This record gives sequence, structure tokens and C-alpha cells, in this order.
Amino acid sequence: MKIKLGVILAGLAIDMRPALMEADKLWAAEGQELVVTCGLDGTHSAGSLHYYGLALDFRTWYFPKAQHRRIAAELQAKLGGDFDVVLHSSHLHCEFDPITPDWDGP
Repeated sequence: MKIKLGVILAGLAIDMRPALMEADKLWAAEGQELVVTCGLDGTHSAGSLHYYGLALDFRTWYFPKAQHRRIAAELQAKLGGDFDVVLHSSHLHCEFDPITPDWDGP
């Protein structure tokens, strides 16, 4: 796993650990090294979970376009319903966003 220069992971919530582990395994199975392109850094929409340490972005440009949807779906399946995996044109966004009555998130 690589962290892109300038990416801030200090303050990343422990809840994001499964996302890092599963993405790293999935990317390796696809023959690529996982590159984290955004953590708590960058400019995002108001209320973005990046600001709370609950979201990460992963590089996807080195995969053929035909693989993008499959990889996003596989990561979502591995992480389950507490995570949202969103495929953007330039990256894959992953956030911990459980909908449970006992979680006091942001």
C-alpha cells in the first residue's frame, strides 16, 4: 500500500481500518498496489466524512474502465452495509457510514 504525497491520515478513525485492509487485498488480487489518494486532506462538500476521518479515496486510473464497477462492487460486498463505496470518474470513494441507532457518528 502506498499513501500519495500530501495525504493526511493522522486522525483517521479506526472504523476505516477494514476498508484499508480489504482494498489492499483486492487491489493486490487485481495485480496493482493500492494507492490512497485522499484522507483528511483536500476540499470536499460540506459534511463530508473525510473531515471526520471516516472516508478515504483510492486510485483507480490504472485499472481498465471495464474493471471499475466490478472492483467497487467487490469492495462493497466485502465491507458490508456499514460502508458506502462510491465510484467516481477519477477514484473510488469509501466511507464508514453506518445507519444504526447505537452509533453516535458526526
